[in-house]
Amino acid sequence: MQYEYLFWSMAAMVAAALAGGALCGRLRSIGHALLGVAGLAAVISVAALVLARVAGFSDLAPMLSIAAFMFSLVIGAAAALLTRRILERRGAVQPSSR
Repeated sequence: MQYEYLFWSMAAMVAAALAGGALCGRLRSIGHALLGVAGLAAVISVAALVLARVAGFSDLAPMLSIAAFMFSLVIGAAAALLTRRILERRGAVQPSSR
């Protein structure tokens, strides 16, 4: 039962990172988008730490929190950059300076 809880919480973390990254991709600049993704990853990391302690994974809580931060940072950044590229091709956002 504990591992099922762990599985669903990680699936929710990935979904939150995808949705948050897509929303951050709509921000004005790439810097703002990546700062938003980093903030979201920090929030997800703290939530993972708290939930891991509550769910009986106290010994693994720091490792799960760090893993949640890194995964959500990578997934969110990819979603943000993909969203920006899609919006640039549609003409909804000005192309960024590269």
